[in-house]
Amino acid sequence: MYAMILNQLNYTVDGRNILTQVTQQIKIGERIGIIGANGSGKTTLAHLIIGDLIQDNGTISVNGRVAYVPQLSIDISNQSGGEKMMQRINESLNDQPDILILDEPTANLDMTHQKWLIKRLSHFYGTLIIISHDSHLVNQVVTKIWSIQGTRVAAYSGNYDDYMMQINMANDTQAQLYRVAVNKKNQLGRAIEKVQTREKQVTKRPKNISPSDARLISGKGKALKSQKKLGQNVKSMARRFSELEKVDKPFATKPLKLQAVVDQAKKSRAILKVIAETVQIGDRVLLKDVNFKLDSGQRLAILGDNGSGKTSLIKHVLSNYQKPVGYFTQDLSGLNENSTVLENVLLKSSQTSQLARDFLGAFGIKRDKVFQKVRTLSGGEKVKVLLLQVLFTDTQLLILDEPTNYLDLPALDALNNFLTHYTGAVLMVAHYQDFVDAVATQKMIIKAQQLLPI
Repeated sequence: MYAMILNQLNYTVDGRNILTQVTQQIKIGERIGIIGANGSGKTTLAHLIIGDLIQDNGTISVNGRVAYVPQLSIDISNQSGGEKMMQRINESLNDQPDILILDEPTANLDMTHQKWLIKRLSHFYGTLIIISHDSHLVNQVVTKIWSIQGTRVAAYSGNYDDYMMQINMANDTQAQLYRVAVNKKNQLGRAIEKVQTREKQVTKRPKNISPSDARLISGKGKALKSQKKLGQNVKSMARRFSELEKVDKPFATKPLKLQAVVDQAKKSRAILKVIAETVQIGDRVLLKDVNFKLDSGQRLAILGDNGSGKTSLIKHVLSNYQKPVGYFTQDLSGLNENSTVLENVLLKSSQTSQLARDFLGAFGIKRDKVFQKVRTLSGGEKVKVLLLQVLFTDTQLLILDEPTNYLDLPALDALNNFLTHYTGAVLMVAHYQDFVDAVATQKMIIKAQQLLPI
C-alpha cells in the first residue's frame, strides 16, 4: 500500500519550470532522501505535498497525517538555532504522524544531537521524507533517494553512498560509450573521405588518353556501376556517422570557485583580541575569563554543545569590535528580503556589480536571477546570497555563525577554498566536522563556562 503517489506533477513560477512530469510512489514505511542543488525545487516539492503550494497540473495522493518541519523559521526566543530545531523535531515526533517530512533537520545541531536524531528516526515507524545535504544523515537513515535533476525527479534504491555508486557507474558506462562513439566517428570520417575521393576518381579520364580510348579501357557501364556502389557506401557510412552523434557526452559538473576579492582588506598583523571577557545574557553567565586573539590569516572555530554560548560569544565580540565586520547570521537576518540578490551582495561593499555577478555565477546564481527579490529564493540560495554579502564586506574580520547550513556540496567546497585563501581573520561556529577540519587553523571548545583550546 502506498503512503503517497505523485502523478504527472508540474509546477512553474512566472513561466519558469520548477518541477516537470514528476511521477513517483512512496510505500508505507519507506524512507526517502530528497537531494539536489540549492534552488532545484526540493523544498518546493515538500510544500506541494503538504498543500502550501498548488501544482499547475497532475495529482498528489496522500494516505495519512503529515507533519512537516521546515528548514528556516522566524523565532524571537533566546534559544539557539540547534535548540529551536530540536524542539520542532521533538514536537513533530511526539505527535506520531503517519508521514514525517524534515527539511535540513541537522542544520545547527551539534554532534551529540545529530547522533540523537539518527537514533530517534531509526525508531520512527511511519513514512519518512528527509531533504538534506548531510550525506552522513542520509546514509544512516534513508532507503531510497529522490534526486532532482533539472526539473525532474529520478529515484534510486539505497542510501546516499548507494546512489553515488549508481551515478558513478552510469557515468563510467556513458563515458565508455562516448569514447567508443568518438573513435568510430573519427574512423568513419576518414573512411568517408577516402571513399569520396575514390568515387571522384572512378570516372576521371587518365591523362594523355582520349575519351574513346578511356571508354575502351574501362567501359562506361563499369565505371558508372562502381561510382554508384561507392556512392551507396558513402550514404551508409554517413547514416552510421549521424547515429553515433546521438551518443551523449557524460555529464560533468564544474567545481565552483570563489576567488579572493581584489583589495578587500589591507594586511594587518593583530586583528582581534579578547582578554578576560565575561559573556552573559541578562544575569545568566555563559562564559567566564574568555581569552583569545586572531591575526591575519588565522581562522578560529568555536565548538560546543547547543546552548553552550557559541552565538552569544560571537554577539559579544561584535558589540565590542569597533571596525567593520563581515557577519553571517544563522537566522539570515542580515538579508533584505525585498531587495534584489545583487543589491544584497553589494550592501556593505565597494566592489563592482560585475565582480558580484561573477561570484554569484560561481555559486550557481546566474543571469536574470541576480535581479530577483531575495524572498523568492530557496533557503540554500538565501544562504549563498548572505555569504557573498559577508565575503564582499570591506573588512579584515569575518564572523560566521553556522555558514554551512543548507549549502549544497559544490558551494561548500567553494566556501572552503575562499576561506583558506582569505588574508584577513575568521571567527566561526560550525557543526560540519569535515568543513571545520579543512578550514580552521585553530579550534576552541566551550565546556563548563570556559573557552578551552583543543
